[in-house]
Amino acid sequence: MLWEHSETTMHNTIIVRYGEIALKGANRNDFEKQLVKNIKTCLKMNNIAFGEIKRLRGRIIVYSNDNCECLAYVFGIVSISPAVEMEADIEKIKQEALKHYSEGSFKVAAHRLEKLLGTSIEMNTEIGAFIAEKTNAKVDLKNPDVEIGIELFNGKAYVFNKTLKGPGGLPIGVSGKVAVLVEDKNAVRAALLMMKRGCEVVFVKKADVDLKEIEKYAYGFRMQVLDKMPKDAEAVVVSDTLETLKKREYSIPVLRPLIGE
Repeated sequence: MLWEHSETTMHNTIIVRYGEIALKGANRNDFEKQLVKNIKTCLKMNNIAFGEIKRLRGRIIVYSNDNCECLAYVFGIVSISPAVEMEADIEKIKQEALKHYSEGSFKVAAHRLEKLLGTSIEMNTEIGAFIAEKTNAKVDLKNPDVEIGIELFNGKAYVFNKTLKGPGGLPIGVSGKVAVLVEDKNAVRAALLMMKRGCEVVFVKKADVDLKEIEKYAYGFRMQVLDKMPKDAEAVVVSDTLETLKKREYSIPVLRPLIGE
């Protein structure tokens, strides 16, 4: 069962971070909306129930009972962290941070998107000292066994100890549709690069190439494999490199994303 804005309690808070979208000025709002749309598509396609999705400045919050690791394949997302959302109270944060410690050395990494409580350095020092006192664990700022993250925004604190890297770039659907000529296995890499620029891709099959890698990232468009060029494509994407460069004649622009890689 899938739902949105459900009254059912959602125990996990997923912090979704994005980067390049934040630089898009007047288009930022549209880009953020497209990313939220793609997030919903991803969760539904993976049969993950979710509640409210909040769009905040610099962050998107997803409420779910799942860790939503599939979101690490959504273009536009830089990283995700399943977190505990709580009151921005230093004593309560200390107790929650202690729960997020397991074993070995550790590091506390506080990040204030809003100027709540003390400075990040002060929080790192105070919370780190508390955990060290309670566990006798050693602090290792360079290569810790456990990194306890704390982010302050939305008037609250978010505590976590796991971060999954996303593909970054722009959300698919903000840059139009392109046709990818599938002439060799390099077409997969070329397609992924265009998807990272926010393009919806459709594949024109010229050779028998496995496109399964694309399916992991296909949130924001419906995968299509055609025998001929679609009429609504705005550009043709080819897998030419400097070594295989050849002349192409089309009535629409030809894009070669693998050149200059």
